[in-house]
Amino acid sequence: MRRHASISTAVAACLVLIACATPPPAPTELWPTKGWLKSTPEAQGIDSAALADAIETLRTKNVPIHSLLIERNGRIVVDAYFFPFADNEPHDVASITKSVTSTLVGIAAGEHAVIDVNEPVASLLPGWAVADPRKAQITLAQLLSMTSGLDCSAPDQGRSPLAQMETSPHWATYMLNRPISSDPGSRFEYCGGSMHIVSASLTRATGRSALDFGRETLFAPLGITDVVWPADPDGISHGFADLRLEPRDLAKLGYLWLHDGRWDGVQIVPSAYLEAALAPHANVQPGVQYGYGMWLYPGHTPYDFEANGRGGQRIVVVPRLNTVVVVTGGGMDANDVMPLIARAFVSDKALAANTLGEARLETAISLAAAAPVSGAAPALPDIARILAGNSWFLPPNPLGVQSMRFNFPSPGQGSVHFGFADGTGEDHSIGLDGSPRLSRNTQSGLPVAVTGRWTVGSFELQYDEIARINAYRLVLTPALTGLSIHLTERSGLADVTMTATTVQSGQRIAVLSGNHG
Repeated sequence: MRRHASISTAVAACLVLIACATPPPAPTELWPTKGWLKSTPEAQGIDSAALADAIETLRTKNVPIHSLLIERNGRIVVDAYFFPFADNEPHDVASITKSVTSTLVGIAAGEHAVIDVNEPVASLLPGWAVADPRKAQITLAQLLSMTSGLDCSAPDQGRSPLAQMETSPHWATYMLNRPISSDPGSRFEYCGGSMHIVSASLTRATGRSALDFGRETLFAPLGITDVVWPADPDGISHGFADLRLEPRDLAKLGYLWLHDGRWDGVQIVPSAYLEAALAPHANVQPGVQYGYGMWLYPGHTPYDFEANGRGGQRIVVVPRLNTVVVVTGGGMDANDVMPLIARAFVSDKALAANTLGEARLETAISLAAAAPVSGAAPALPDIARILAGNSWFLPPNPLGVQSMRFNFPSPGQGSVHFGFADGTGEDHSIGLDGSPRLSRNTQSGLPVAVTGRWTVGSFELQYDEIARINAYRLVLTPALTGLSIHLTERSGLADVTMTATTVQSGQRIAVLSGNHG
């Protein structure tokens, strides 16, 4: 459960002096609707040299972080991007989506008065046949707090309920029909599918998808225009994940929550709802609680609450420090980031200017954004001819690729063509000299970074989807039966061993079944 802890006890102690000090006068409120103002760290009581240390450490240790944003008192003091992720790109925020879904429920429950979180879901979704009387008691509040009692852990046909839901024709109905394993409200069980039921309820109440409702009531008032939010076959926005926003817009959400749902004189989210959302409704483990789509950390000094997502996505709100921290990553533990930046918070008052520290910080940010320098590429081994001389056909796999065809025109440069079941394909350059090559995923439109490395008897292909979080590693080894492929994903989504085969043009494609490990 370590992923639920953001600032360790040791690092939290570094902030005790600030937390216990007399609260400073409230700063003039700034509203970044049209863009954030920037500030030197020292002007906001933050040590720029310590921030430079943090960014340098993250870069030299090759932590797969994508961005780091620190806001204090309404001004950004750090807005850093780590290659291959780039500024002005939207990022998949994973389960931060749940916190946004909850926020939209609050808006619907407030001024729009079309939803009541204490109302049974059965009344919000007419037509749903409730066989188990306990299911008739499940409320929206219990779905929001992960205490619905729905069984979200037992495998269904060998797959997780969430994965099985995503292959069903009606996602919300699938989740509503899951078995119930405990009385509603009695036990915490983290359940992504429950938030999709919430999204379905929101759509039924408002007559619009969460995306369309959010564009009008949440994103537009905050000046957020670049929003991608997929929907299921019924047009229901994924209430549990897959929302894409830029890091500076994620900071706006944190800033809204920091200000009790108020934005530039307008109460966007009712304060009463946000108070309820940030109240503990479930104990997860000592020092960690859960509200309505929000992680709460009463064990931290100072206290903070967060929106968390797989792979290192975080919006951290520290009310006592008047601070929002946004982290995005590609399969990392955000707990490794927070201790590095926590020690930079020195005072509630402005510090003396530190031109050397500021210069170091600017240099660290520039180096983090730069591509690695290309090295000398080794000569192409014999395996290169085997890989490049054939088209390889794969069994069903988490990457969704049906076929691969390689080309290695020079020792430092290669390419791979991915073929998909629908007959489409895409080409990606491969860096064989230690520097990733950037191209675009045709399905998402987002960049990917691809590198390759020769090992003894094998070829290692790194396919990093960057802003989509997933970073795949394929180890390809020629074998008597074809091409053995061990496919893993950095955040733990996949660990599959399979065999690909090749056939002559015009012959029937033959593939072997994959073995899932």
